[in-house]
Amino acid sequence: MNDGSETGVRSSEFKTRSRGSVARLRNGFTLLEVLIAVAIMAGIVTVIYSSFFTTSRNIEQAETIRDSSDMARTLMQRLSNDITNAYAKQIMNSPAIVTALIGKKEEAQTGDVKSRYDNITMTTLTNTRRLNSKETELWEVGYFFKQKPEGPGYILMRREKRELSKDVPAGEGGFEYEISDRVKSLQLRYNATGGNTWLDDWNSTSRNSLPKIVEIALTLESGMTYSMYVEVKNKLL
Repeated sequence: MNDGSETGVRSSEFKTRSRGSVARLRNGFTLLEVLIAVAIMAGIVTVIYSSFFTTSRNIEQAETIRDSSDMARTLMQRLSNDITNAYAKQIMNSPAIVTALIGKKEEAQTGDVKSRYDNITMTTLTNTRRLNSKETELWEVGYFFKQKPEGPGYILMRREKRELSKDVPAGEGGFEYEISDRVKSLQLRYNATGGNTWLDDWNSTSRNSLPKIVEIALTLESGMTYSMYVEVKNKLL
């Protein structure tokens, strides 16, 4: 009889608990449970967003560095190719100077920092002749800086003069266009013999010679610096 009574009691307790659980499910979650769930969800969303934001920012920075590196390598290659193939001939420089390599040191103050913004003009054998034109491989190119129209800093420009003429002396005429506004500094130095003496300026007309070696040092606004030494293949004729 006792076993039967205990079984009845347990059965009654189980039914009571089951009814309580069902009633609780029917009534929904308590306010505390909802707040805890919301807090957990907010934490998960915050972690996911932070991770996504950090990843996106890292990708953007990596792409910016890659783009800057590609631009710098392209610029260095182009500038070095022009300098390597620089060409000047004295007989062509009368009555006006038509062929030359002229490099000038230029400095400018940007904030508390003084930077080099050197310029160079040269006749060089790097022109790709267009069809049905009077062009030759020899043309004039120049690299120089212009101040940004808005804000501090300078823009690196390139000038091209495809057809040489005694009516338009070296350093004049041609077509100019922007290369980059992310160049912080461009320094050019010239060596006449390959020794230890370096010059900040060069004028092949007054010196009656082309430099033997030119040092190029390029610094971007990101702080990355690229440098190289370029040997001039040709001599002043």
